[in-house]
Amino acid sequence: MKKLRFFYYLIAVSLLAGCGSDDPTSSESSITPDFSFTNDGSTFTFTNLSQGATTYRWDFGNLSFYCEKENPTYTYVTVGGEIDVTLTAINDSGEEAYVTKTITAPEVINTEIEIDGNFDDWAEVPVVYEETDGVSIQKIKIWGKGDNINVYLEGNTAMQMELVDMYINSDGNSSTGFLSWQWPNGSGADFLFEGPLLSNSWGAFYQHADPNGGWAWNWLGASENMISSGIVSVDAQTNAIEFSIPKTQLGSLGSSIGFAFSELTSGWAAVGNFPKVTATSSFVTYELPIETVSLCE
Repeated sequence: MKKLRFFYYLIAVSLLAGCGSDDPTSSESSITPDFSFTNDGSTFTFTNLSQGATTYRWDFGNLSFYCEKENPTYTYVTVGGEIDVTLTAINDSGEEAYVTKTITAPEVINTEIEIDGNFDDWAEVPVVYEETDGVSIQKIKIWGKGDNINVYLEGNTAMQMELVDMYINSDGNSSTGFLSWQWPNGSGADFLFEGPLLSNSWGAFYQHADPNGGWAWNWLGASENMISSGIVSVDAQTNAIEFSIPKTQLGSLGSSIGFAFSELTSGWAAVGNFPKVTATSSFVTYELPIETVSLCE
């Protein structure tokens, strides 16, 4: 009986010894995949915290491509919101382990603006700036993806846009161009449109010409390339207008564009300014959307 018990003991020890050697997951225990991240808007910087690995494969969650850099930077252009990012860590033996984390990127808007007086296509575009007690113009939306800068203005019934001085900071630099006392905290207009805010009007574009920031402009020509819906009565209290300016009209665009408006009647009487003129007012600034598909850097 003692010999038989000893025989069973040897069999049990042999079985236990064989279990660990062929376990397909045991080698992954030497790899600990991990990462952290920070972001500036849609641009994310990923920091690899993995241990036990020598090469890496990132899936940024938009089905675009894999990135094999250790600590990549990536800009989301086509997708936004909650996105699952997966890092796969690989050791010299080819063994892999992965970790997935959810990031939140700014929502990506995909809309086509048609200047036709129907404002439904502006529904997804957020308001950039609003004056709750504006004299005439009270709200602005800007959409800059594609070939044009598209602008939607909304106001009360005093907003007729019979004449307008529209100041445009196209290079994103508020210290160059026309430095307006009306918007002391940030202006720098590189271009001026003056005239009725209508298609094929006598209005014209001008380019700033004084390196010291004063009032000096070079005439660029009539505004035949600008398309406007004209004033549309939305309801008994609200008027709105949409218009587009080709980007080619505005020189070398920076990463942002700024607008300010002085509205006048057809007799050149002042109606109001947008934004309102105060000691701390500035141009309305809009960050142009990133359109070039990003590679990992």
